[in-house]
Amino acid sequence: MSAFQSYQAVVSLPSGQLDIVGDVHGEFEALCQLVQHLGYDAAGRHPEGRKLVFVGDLCDRGPDSPAVIRMVQNMVNLGHAVCILGNHELNILRGQHKDGNNWFWDEGSISDEKFGAVRSITKAERQPILDFFASLPVIAHNAELRVVHASWHAASAEVLAAGPFPSLLQFFNEREQHTSDVMERDRFFQDYITEQQSWRAHVSDQSRAVPFLKATAYMRELRQMANPVRVLTSGVEAPDSDTFFSGGEWRFVQRVRWWDSYTDPVPVLIGHYWRNPQPVSKSEALARGRDLFAGIAPFAWHGAQSNVFCVDYCVGARFLERKGVMEPGQTRLAALRWPQRTLIFDSGEQVQTSGFVATPGS
Repeated sequence: MSAFQSYQAVVSLPSGQLDIVGDVHGEFEALCQLVQHLGYDAAGRHPEGRKLVFVGDLCDRGPDSPAVIRMVQNMVNLGHAVCILGNHELNILRGQHKDGNNWFWDEGSISDEKFGAVRSITKAERQPILDFFASLPVIAHNAELRVVHASWHAASAEVLAAGPFPSLLQFFNEREQHTSDVMERDRFFQDYITEQQSWRAHVSDQSRAVPFLKATAYMRELRQMANPVRVLTSGVEAPDSDTFFSGGEWRFVQRVRWWDSYTDPVPVLIGHYWRNPQPVSKSEALARGRDLFAGIAPFAWHGAQSNVFCVDYCVGARFLERKGVMEPGQTRLAALRWPQRTLIFDSGEQVQTSGFVATPGS
């Protein structure tokens, strides 16, 4: 993206029939199979004029993130698809070395101990990917549907709709600096510093349980909720004394079922949350904090108005199937056909979703 261009965080969804694809996480073979089952060619053309919409998290954990990105970017450039920003793309844009994204930073053959064989890129290939990620909007919507990676948060969406901004990263970093300034003036900041001095060395040690750190939890919530891009790409979070270990550290905040308080009439499509594809409780291998879908049927719409749907069916955990930790077929890549509200999986299986409450105009 050149210095003369501006960044638009909110874009319009195409009119007509859509296929909203969940988090792909580098599973190129699954993406190719899903696109074929949906009736698209490799360039994203559909004989009925349907359009693809990707909810973000194209990369990380799977064996071929570069191929997934090239395929989706080509579809977007040709005008056959829309892709929004996920938290995994944001991590790479920010230079964050995270669990599962070594494919971007390490050249040559990679065999990750956790994720298995992973295709990497050269240094020369990094900037085009960064340019593509930097162009991705956070929200795509029209009068009938909203698509966002993790959560619909009205106040955050309103801030982003006030754009355009010089760049995504500039906006993000300015919000981060503002949040840091607010935190340092907060009355709990000294308590936070004391907790960090006592416990920071142990936060990344799974073998040693860390107690609930109240001031740290408070600051983590403030950091999360003060940045609109964070909220919309990784969700609403709140302090919770039921601590757990995830992503290499002990957590003192939990993801919140924001959809239970969502009362707008416009349906929302999300990814991010690793929805259980089976009609049973999540296995320990898939557990990442509290199960937000406990009590919700695998293919049901959810939320206060039954008009929110998570289309992420855990394909990001397919490396566990390859390692033999999970039985084959437990993870799936899914697309929701709109307005038909039918799920199509990379296996070719089709399932009609349930529980959607139509509102006038939907």
